[in-house]
Amino acid sequence: MKPYAFALAAAALLGLCACGQKAETSVPADSAQVSAASDADAVQTLTGSDGKISIVIQGSHFADASGGDLPNGVDTGELTLLQRDESSGITIYVANLGTPKTDAATYFANLKAALHADKSLSQVQTGAATDTRMNYRFTQNSADTQLHENCIAIYETAALYNVCALSNTAGREDLAAVLKEVNLTK
Repeated sequence: MKPYAFALAAAALLGLCACGQKAETSVPADSAQVSAASDADAVQTLTGSDGKISIVIQGSHFADASGGDLPNGVDTGELTLLQRDESSGITIYVANLGTPKTDAATYFANLKAALHADKSLSQVQTGAATDTRMNYRFTQNSADTQLHENCIAIYETAALYNVCALSNTAGREDLAAVLKEVNLTK
């Protein structure tokens, strides 16, 4: 480009800016919306430290939360995954509860009875148990907050797993959505 042509183009651009008009660029004005849509389509796979449980979640930003508080009733030795998505306020954890001492049907029946008998829990709902899984959810009430928790109990001959999503701000459906695809690696 010749120097005077460049000067004319610069002057025209300055003139447009002075008039309040916007010069066109190669970046679309709605690029922020495109980026947000890409984030919503992004898929994240979380895997426990023992490699047995993986959780596939779309549109999330989970990161290690091992420095945070442990979920109620979970020991450090049982925890194989602890992740938090700050934007949604959801924490996910996986606990390996050890080798089962009963068959699956008995374990799930006992779990269901224990959940319904626990007076510190409200809005307890348990799904139908299969040979290897049972979904359940509840709310823990404290003096100043409610903590919603959605879980999947997974039974295998070598171990029992609890996979849970919890939050005091996200709704129950949001918690269920992050646990939509939970896989056991054989």
